[in-house]
Amino acid sequence: MTTRSRRLQRVGTIAGMAAAALFVLVPNAQADWTWTSYISSWTDGNTSRRWDDEAYNEISFENCYAQYAGSSDQQVVVKRRIDVTLDYDVTVDTFTFSNCFKGNGYYSTDTQTGLDSASYYFEADKIGTGGSCCLLFTDWVGVDTTQAD
Repeated sequence: MTTRSRRLQRVGTIAGMAAAALFVLVPNAQADWTWTSYISSWTDGNTSRRWDDEAYNEISFENCYAQYAGSSDQQVVVKRRIDVTLDYDVTVDTFTFSNCFKGNGYYSTDTQTGLDSASYYFEADKIGTGGSCCLLFTDWVGVDTTQAD
């Protein structure tokens, strides 16, 4: 084997090891989510699927867009709610997502700890200026119920 062949082989081995190390260091952003989805054409009052939870949950949106909302109104107010059988559902907290509207790869996330064991969901309370003016779109939505990850 020539010196050049050995050098190329060594460079190839080092490049392969570097790529493998990079793969290990880059976490899969969606690996530990309880469920993931996307939102298409939601208006005020639309709700997510339900999930059973206790103590902790995290809600995250990526790449958001409020159709028909002006550039200064690109946001959504979200309610985290408990699904109560045969009674009115309970709002646990309300938060505003705006960071995910900044462009490709931007997330908005809200976490809540100390929650009761219950069936939860989230609701779009006010998209853009609210009042059913606007439609919400996201490329990705995730709900995580495990605080450890």
